[in-house]
Amino acid sequence: MAIPLQFMRPTGRAFCYGLQRINLYFSKRHLLSSAYNCTDAWKKSVDSITIGEISMSEFAVKIHKQLEKSGSVSAVDMDAFAHQLGQLEGDEDEADLVEDILKRFNECQDSFPPRPSISHAIVRGYLTAGLADRLPPLISDPLTFGLFPNHYTTNLLMDYFIKNKDFTNAVVLACCSTMQEDFSDPINVLLSLHACTQFLNNLDSTDSIAPPPKEESDGEDEWVKVNYIQNPYYDDHFNIKDQRFLLGKTMIMISESQCVQIPEDIRNSLKVIGAGLYHKFHLGISILKNCLETSEGLNIPSQALDYFYDSLQKVESRDADEPEVEISLRTMDDEIRKLLPSHEEKDNFIVEFGRIKEKLVSSGKILEDFSLDKSVTEFVTADILNYEQSNIESQSHLFVSWREDWKKELESQLYELKKQERMEEMKRQIKELQEEEELQEYFQREENVRLTFINEDADHSDASLTVNKI
Repeated sequence: MAIPLQFMRPTGRAFCYGLQRINLYFSKRHLLSSAYNCTDAWKKSVDSITIGEISMSEFAVKIHKQLEKSGSVSAVDMDAFAHQLGQLEGDEDEADLVEDILKRFNECQDSFPPRPSISHAIVRGYLTAGLADRLPPLISDPLTFGLFPNHYTTNLLMDYFIKNKDFTNAVVLACCSTMQEDFSDPINVLLSLHACTQFLNNLDSTDSIAPPPKEESDGEDEWVKVNYIQNPYYDDHFNIKDQRFLLGKTMIMISESQCVQIPEDIRNSLKVIGAGLYHKFHLGISILKNCLETSEGLNIPSQALDYFYDSLQKVESRDADEPEVEISLRTMDDEIRKLLPSHEEKDNFIVEFGRIKEKLVSSGKILEDFSLDKSVTEFVTADILNYEQSNIESQSHLFVSWREDWKKELESQLYELKKQERMEEMKRQIKELQEEEELQEYFQREENVRLTFINEDADHSDASLTVNKI
């Protein structure tokens, strides 16, 4: 534990400055109101969970040194440290140090189970320090950094990016919810919905979401000796590295969420567009067929059809008879390629899509004047207010719970520390007693040895062999 006895209320001006900066960011409203930020409740938490008179920078260095030396630091210290990150003031070097601490702490035993209080404090600190752009990569890699923000924390950060029209980072956070397979929070669903549709709307008409770049080979194969060859496996979830697939899967999962009553026109659009981006063309065709076969109330916007057809046209197809890569050279990219439609399948999808579209037109089931981004913005803006108060109340209770838990753990840790000190003192005293006892036994034994020799000497006739006590 790093300086465990210095957890006292701070009085320094620099610390107070960090708190004042919170209001600078949270004074504006976008989709969420200013009340959603729970600023007063958060200030109480920062005031309660402190690191005393020491500065955040010095405390960071102490924790980093302890992690380097022992490979461990207490969750109590880490929680207190995270609550002071608002003092970073945009310092990139200090942010690098913080992220290295997060990596090292994530390997400690005390980092499990993950603490939402630490994740929340880090997000708040980065927002206050103007370092929000560094957060999405950290949250996207929980196995390295150990950040698992709750819904409220994710919503707070996503609203910040949406407010600043940074829909790319907002979509990254939405995709994190996809990786966790958790769209159970209404506000998280609404913000993710808004971020995804605005991201699509802000792409250039000639632009498409790019696939990951292919690794260039220098033409020379490097052979490595291994005990056995392991077949690459693609799980179509955690192994996804194509941003089109992630966005498409996210849109499909949002459309399937039942915690928000998404209008059918928007829901259908999400499914169709998502199926195209995700390259699940059979799913998109199935949705369109279902729309065609339903007699009433199920229409499809033309905008969604355009997105789906654009994805279908641009998808790379493969030769159905192309030879498989040799097993020793096979990679995950080769497994992903198997999921691409063959030339024949792509042509069939295009023909089937054209046939269904004609029937949809003749049936009057295509909405020509429907604007997805406008409809989503109107729906999200009106509906999100219904869920704010419950989120605010639950998070305010969480702040209180986190403070109480931290204090209890601090008291417990201090008790264990005092107990350990008492044990060390007892060991020291026992050792001293043992040394004194050994010393006394030495002189007693020495006397016994001398007496034995003296008694034996009495029987000797040679006086030169007599041992006399000095």
